[in-house]
Amino acid sequence: MRHPLPARQRPLLTLLASAATLALAACGAGSSTTSAGAGTVTTSSSSLSGTVAVGAPIANGKLRVIDATGAVVASDVTVDANGQYADVTLTGTGPYRIEACGYAGANYQCVYSAATAAGTANVTPLTTATLLLATGQAPATLMEGTAGALTANSLEGAQSQLRTSLSSVLISAGITAPLDFISGSLSAGSRSGYDGVLDAIGVSTGEDDHAFVQITPRLGTGNLYMTQGTTSGNVTAAAGASSLQLGGLEDLFHHLSDAFASPSACTDANTGVARYLASNAQMSLGDGAPVQGATQVAQGLCQFFGQGEDGSTAMWGSHLLSPVLGRCDLSGAEPLCKVSFVLQNAQGDVQPVGEEMGVTREGGEWRFFGDLNPIQVHASAKAQRTVRLDSATPVVEYDRALAFEVQVMPGLQCARVSQRDADGNEVDIAYYKRHPGAVNQARLSLWTADGFGQGVSLDPTTGSTRSEDDTWVALPQGAAGDAVVRNFYRGGRSVSVSLYSDAACTTAFLVGSRSQFDVDVQGVPPVSAALATLPWPELDAATRSALRGLAMDHGTSREFPAAWTFPAGPLGLGDSTFCSSRETCGDNGVGRLASRRLRPSATSTTLTLSNGGPTVNGDDDKTFSLGGRTADGVDLQANFSSCPSQGSGQACH
Repeated sequence: MRHPLPARQRPLLTLLASAATLALAACGAGSSTTSAGAGTVTTSSSSLSGTVAVGAPIANGKLRVIDATGAVVASDVTVDANGQYADVTLTGTGPYRIEACGYAGANYQCVYSAATAAGTANVTPLTTATLLLATGQAPATLMEGTAGALTANSLEGAQSQLRTSLSSVLISAGITAPLDFISGSLSAGSRSGYDGVLDAIGVSTGEDDHAFVQITPRLGTGNLYMTQGTTSGNVTAAAGASSLQLGGLEDLFHHLSDAFASPSACTDANTGVARYLASNAQMSLGDGAPVQGATQVAQGLCQFFGQGEDGSTAMWGSHLLSPVLGRCDLSGAEPLCKVSFVLQNAQGDVQPVGEEMGVTREGGEWRFFGDLNPIQVHASAKAQRTVRLDSATPVVEYDRALAFEVQVMPGLQCARVSQRDADGNEVDIAYYKRHPGAVNQARLSLWTADGFGQGVSLDPTTGSTRSEDDTWVALPQGAAGDAVVRNFYRGGRSVSVSLYSDAACTTAFLVGSRSQFDVDVQGVPPVSAALATLPWPELDAATRSALRGLAMDHGTSREFPAAWTFPAGPLGLGDSTFCSSRETCGDNGVGRLASRRLRPSATSTTLTLSNGGPTVNGDDDKTFSLGGRTADGVDLQANFSSCPSQGSGQACH
């Protein structure tokens, strides 16, 4: 797989492991869900209300409702800071389908539900799952056309399937009576009852041979893979889950937001950020060793807010979004839980700060811990679509990959990355090692079969690295790549990273007292057959024509306006890039003519191209790229290329 054209610049601080500034976008039009209720048809006007939540309230959400025929009943309905919407007048014919979109943590996403009459219709990941299991259809399909597949029996059957599979989680949350996920009592951010269930599990939907629901525990063990009428796997709540008090998380994040109001607030001896940090807090503030202790971490955070991401624009006054809970380790004397750590400024821009951030309890209250692991380890999923536009019939290529970034430390020579399959067996994905001759190498490099091809080597004694900053594992199309993807679906969305002090990868390398770390994967690539269904943006005709005809002399500049649509549903865009040569389009490469940050709601931009390299002729290779992130965290890159000098029917290279 080719590396991404934009080769996004690394943030000012390693603290900002994924710091793309985003803006809250309007609700997209690409998915659907339904809610449990009577199967009767209603035609009279009535009022609908409910709560939109993913454990935390969805941030600055917008909601829309369509009726059984697909007619729009309401759109751009505001979801307030508590996750509530109200006074939606129902017209037309039920059942009604509901879509609510906004930010949950760092990712822009939509959740779905349905209603057949006036009253309460919550919109949550579990109502989304209910609709998929009731109809066998993906949410995007359900928000189109008619709603004939929705019936009272199918909805109740789906809820029953979910309640049975989640019985351990429901009991742990103190819920003994059957919970109606659509109309049940829900208080977003309360971290108890129904909201506590949303905290305790992660719910994902996807397309394989069938539309499916995957549920992974945050307060327990196991994995559920569910299609309409079938369930495999199980989820078991941890022994300490029922006694874990999560309500204080909201207070913690409110206090931290207050501390980020100004320089004096941040450093205040009584109410500053240090007051709310764990005594053993740790955080990486660059490529060196992480700082330790509340005092040093507080100083680093205050310095970061004073500089901002670009090193010159202060970020005082930004507030933290309500945290989305990740996996919790309840094995120690105090819990240690992963949380989203996401800022929003006064203009509504959203900025994730770090990926593997955590909180713990100390002195009877929640404190911010910082980096969960003493070594920086990140895992993410990538997918690319490249479309050649200069022929009558566009040529389309798809690629997908996993990226694993393991921080180089003195004495660390090798890392092994593995996953679990459906039977719980450990399956190797890749090895990473130091690159010979590299100076100040920041991350271990992929161990490949021959040092130049796409194939990884799973034999640590045979192979070589390609470069000093090579972290992508290309997944082949077809069955071989799909097997890796399906292991994530059926075995859990995390990997195990084992560290070694020798090049043969046999002697454990300890960081603190550990040599093995479990890391959640930011998104999961789709199976080959589902690549085309991802929310790829499409360029309009004028932009396509401008790309095909563009020519530039060396040393010249010009404007390149671009516009696009989202025919396959919402995507949280983050950046755009224009390249004259894909081979030299890395950071500071002569082939990169321009790059610009985008907001998810953007449908156009204008890039100022500056050609410091060779003359670009109309027949030369040129590529315009849009990058973003899906609801579950997959980094998407849509590349639009023109290369008339190459043979027709071939992809641009």
